[in-house]
Amino acid sequence: TFDGLGEASGRVEVTDGEQVRIKVQLRGIRRSLHTGDNVGCELHWACLDDAGGWQAPLMQPAGSRSVDPVASRIECKFDAVLAFPKDKAPKAIVFVVLVHANGEHWLKAPGQQDFVVKIDELAQQAPPAAVALAGGAAGPSRVAERAADWPELKAALAAPAPAAENGAKGKKKKKGAAKGPVAKKGGADVEGGLGKMEWTIVQGDGVSVHVFVEARVPLPESARLFLHLGCQAAPGGEWELPAEPLPGCTPFGDGKATRAELVGQSRVVLTFPEKSAPAAVAFVLYAASGGGEQWLKTSGGSDFCIAIADGVAAPAAGGPGEEVARAFCDAETKYSHWSHFQRLCLVKDYMSKPDLSAAEAAWIACDLRLAQAKALEWYRLRGYQPKDMAHVQEALGGVLASAVAAVKDPTVRALMRMSVLACPRGNASGGDAIRHGILNIMRNHGIREGHRPGIECKFIEQWHQKLHTNSAPDDIAICEGYLAFLSSGNPDDLFRVVWERAGITREDLSKMAGCGFKDHTKSGAQGLNVNPVHLPQLYNDMQGYLGLLKHVHGGSGLFELCEACKGQYPDHGAECLAFEVFHDRDSPFVLGKIIDLRGRLESAMWKRDILMLDVQLEDQFRMVAERSNWGSMGRDDLVGMLVCMLRDLKLSRRSPSLDQGLDLLLRLVEGDHGGHQRWSAEWCKLMVAACDRISIVCAGLADVVAELLQSCADRLKEAGERPGAVFSPDPKVLGAFGEESARCLSERLVAQCLRGAGSVVGVVDAVKALPGELAPGKAPCVIVTETLTGWEDIPAGIVAVLLPAAHAVDVLSHVAIRARNQRVLLASCDDDALLGELRGKSGARMKVTLGASGDVTWVPAAEADGGAADPSVAAQQANKSLVVQKPPPPPVEILPLAKFSEHRKSLGGKSFHLSELNPASGSYTVPPSATVPFGMFEKVLADPMNEDFREELEDLIEDGDWAKVRAYVVDELALPKSLEDAVVRELSSVGAPLPAGADWQRALKGVWASKWTDRAVSSRKQMGVAEDALVLAVLAQPVAFAAYAFVIHTRSPMPNANTEDALIELVVGLGESLVSNSPGRALSASVGPTDASIVVHTYPSKPDGVFTPEAGTHIFRSDSNGEDLEGFAGAGLYDSITVDPCPHMSIAYASERLIFDAAFRGRLLRKLFELGRSVEANFNGQPQDIEGAV
Repeated sequence: TFDGLGEASGRVEVTDGEQVRIKVQLRGIRRSLHTGDNVGCELHWACLDDAGGWQAPLMQPAGSRSVDPVASRIECKFDAVLAFPKDKAPKAIVFVVLVHANGEHWLKAPGQQDFVVKIDELAQQAPPAAVALAGGAAGPSRVAERAADWPELKAALAAPAPAAENGAKGKKKKKGAAKGPVAKKGGADVEGGLGKMEWTIVQGDGVSVHVFVEARVPLPESARLFLHLGCQAAPGGEWELPAEPLPGCTPFGDGKATRAELVGQSRVVLTFPEKSAPAAVAFVLYAASGGGEQWLKTSGGSDFCIAIADGVAAPAAGGPGEEVARAFCDAETKYSHWSHFQRLCLVKDYMSKPDLSAAEAAWIACDLRLAQAKALEWYRLRGYQPKDMAHVQEALGGVLASAVAAVKDPTVRALMRMSVLACPRGNASGGDAIRHGILNIMRNHGIREGHRPGIECKFIEQWHQKLHTNSAPDDIAICEGYLAFLSSGNPDDLFRVVWERAGITREDLSKMAGCGFKDHTKSGAQGLNVNPVHLPQLYNDMQGYLGLLKHVHGGSGLFELCEACKGQYPDHGAECLAFEVFHDRDSPFVLGKIIDLRGRLESAMWKRDILMLDVQLEDQFRMVAERSNWGSMGRDDLVGMLVCMLRDLKLSRRSPSLDQGLDLLLRLVEGDHGGHQRWSAEWCKLMVAACDRISIVCAGLADVVAELLQSCADRLKEAGERPGAVFSPDPKVLGAFGEESARCLSERLVAQCLRGAGSVVGVVDAVKALPGELAPGKAPCVIVTETLTGWEDIPAGIVAVLLPAAHAVDVLSHVAIRARNQRVLLASCDDDALLGELRGKSGARMKVTLGASGDVTWVPAAEADGGAADPSVAAQQANKSLVVQKPPPPPVEILPLAKFSEHRKSLGGKSFHLSELNPASGSYTVPPSATVPFGMFEKVLADPMNEDFREELEDLIEDGDWAKVRAYVVDELALPKSLEDAVVRELSSVGAPLPAGADWQRALKGVWASKWTDRAVSSRKQMGVAEDALVLAVLAQPVAFAAYAFVIHTRSPMPNANTEDALIELVVGLGESLVSNSPGRALSASVGPTDASIVVHTYPSKPDGVFTPEAGTHIFRSDSNGEDLEGFAGAGLYDSITVDPCPHMSIAYASERLIFDAAFRGRLLRKLFELGRSVEANFNGQPQDIEGAV
């Protein structure tokens, strides 16, 4: 045992064999010293001479190093082994334990003595090559006898293969499917040469996974041998209880381990249900007899590990944040001893890591905010000293300041600043005063304390014990409640104030009785849930004590932080302004002062108190802005308020995209107004674009934060529901935790303020997303959806799709084209209240009308109304089968552009139409192209090299797991070398050579695999297209270095458009952001013949653009035989994939010529109009949709 550390302990084992091994195990040091995981521990040791003096060893054992002429050190965080050859083993060693955590701690034996291990005496007691159970007192050791065979193992291997599902006859057996039980063997040596462990894993019967474990360890006959085991999600992961109880096994009681006894010291079987079998099982051996006990690991000193799942990854399993997720889930739901002090230590450890990911920051914010809301336990059978809590609170603030100063990612910054709001300021200087202060009050007023006689007040006695072992910020509220009681004499005032200040119920106060001081008064009182004795003479002393508690545990209010920052402000003016802000904190006129003050504080943001003040100022700004009466403001005041909120956000997030949005807004509001009169029609269009861009950025960050926090809350909920959990958070709190937390972000306020007004639609079905197909009997249907990606296929029977303006699609997105083709109304609504009203009418039959001006109105449908835009079209679509022409066999492996016309039937519409283009000299260029024709995928599948692949693919398709089908095609399909050579050769011949080493094969296979996207499968099913009738050609082209991308609709689909008008949409960068319907709007303009004016409908507001990589890349484009067919818009159902990913970058619209250079914009739109007419002429005057780049 250690001097002064009751929970810490150590154990020394000496084994005498070919080597003399001294094993030192340490336990409970971190808990006793209240350190986090970032702790180092070493044995500081030496040999003892005959006179008892320290001397150097004859040789250094492995892992040990010399630190001075006599002493050595070896790492010993949990255990350490000093191994000596028998002839060089010392007679005795001496050691102390050195702990590195918040400084250095030297730990000694009771009485501050060094630990002495008399090796020669212990070695004589250790039976050679046997487990040392109490020095051999249990009798002689031997390896237990066992039968030559193992009947249970033989039976498991002989089990029949699982029957085919659903009793299907003649179903082809899957490659890799269970053909009967399969055995996998493994083993490991026991430490110290004390034997061997062997195991056999038998699985494949379709029901269970059996693990047969056999031990060959010498033991006394009376000893019992156990596997002390835990299940793991991956080898090296955290120990967990099995998902279902294991037959013959007993949970150990720590929420992690299970024990299974080896029958006859030799064999045990672990049987897991196949569906819930762990990826791995870790164990150590535990031997016990009347003479003692022994723990044994592998010869390398690690746990034994049985990998059950094939191909499981080693320790670093999981994505970013997985390690911190497991740490917080285990601590909050599994640890039997846990407190808020340990929580802050854990947070501090992870906060100290460099380059925090968003997932890791989310866990820190989630844990702190849930703890602040009392949704997590603060006092779970764990004590600590007030000075330790005071220290960690102060230190955590400093770590937070350093972390926030170093973070550049706006999402991580938002999460870190949320964490700051959930942390007390803390002050290490008053920790011990808390303990002494309550004792002085009790002694000065004659209140009973332990065995000391005096006035008996159970509440004070219990609170005194809590302050000694669990002092926390809650004590501020408890003291305030006690003062209210002292003033009134009514005990109810105590519990009322505690609830109002800290949200602590009487039941919560009762739970504080489990923290190491339950029923200290031996009176039956439960924690602090007891009425105190009225002692009004304590009032003044308690007032002073409240100040001490606030000094140590509080200090995070606006005034306290203004005071705490004295001497830290950048200048005296900032200090004066801080107190001015505090005094005017609720006035709407304080907003400008807050922004001014925050700007002055930026240079000192690395200081803890300055950071905390800045975060409080941001929160105060948001609260004042929320309380403002927006309805009474004039339009200029509203714009001014918006600019003010964005300047406040700019100081917090340091987001390049938000900064660029603010620059655009400031140019329109405070700069040259874009060359237009303020509040003119064109100026308003520009303002709409600026506001749209800002709204998208703000809503996007708030959504990401909400999703990250909710994923953490969901993981905590799952952890609390698992076997062995000692605590389960309230699911009501966790259910909407992410969204509730995100509402506290200023981004939410900005996004809500930018929502405009409008009118909208609504037989009605409110859904989250567009369904893949309609249930029978639902047509005709008006869908009110929460979101739309732009890639969806619209199921037959839907006559209208209505959605929020925040998710409005581009006019020329794929879903919009399909909506026009199917004559389905597609509209967005700016007014959430109207859309909410329509959702409330789900199931009602409505008549939806599109007005001449583009307005959509809805009324209850009369009996005579059809209720559909065109019921006959919907009915025809529902019953229509699409006729797809079967192509001829592929003429060659890949066709260059020059041969497209010759092999028309082997190509899709994209490829063939390129061959029909005949540009006049210098008017436009057709990109160099080559196409892998129809049938090549099927030909590759039929290649003998893919025989096994084909079998497995057929079974995966039959199972209907489309994600697995796509991944399997991309990862496992083998391409013939002749095809690879042909692709490289032909692309080079057309002037588009592939870079050496480019992984273009995955792009090609990815396009083929997109035959099985969910929307593609649904579309084929809806249109009656057989699986093998749909084939894909793949068009390969170099990606242009585009300044702008466009789509020209040569005949405008806009309501009331002139017949000669074209509708043109332009985006900065590549067209991916246009056709994929990324958030925001494109520049949209109607352009007529030369003498007609150009009308800009919307200016661009997409925050991000997609750009070609600097080294260039190629794109492999889907070109199926199910596109460009009469009555069916199949475009977008199948994927187009670039060889190298195209970077996304935010766009600075404040200096974009497309917006502010009217002459440039007009020339470009006019050229695109003429281009559309030229291409249209190539196709005999038929209207065209044209994609291209400038």
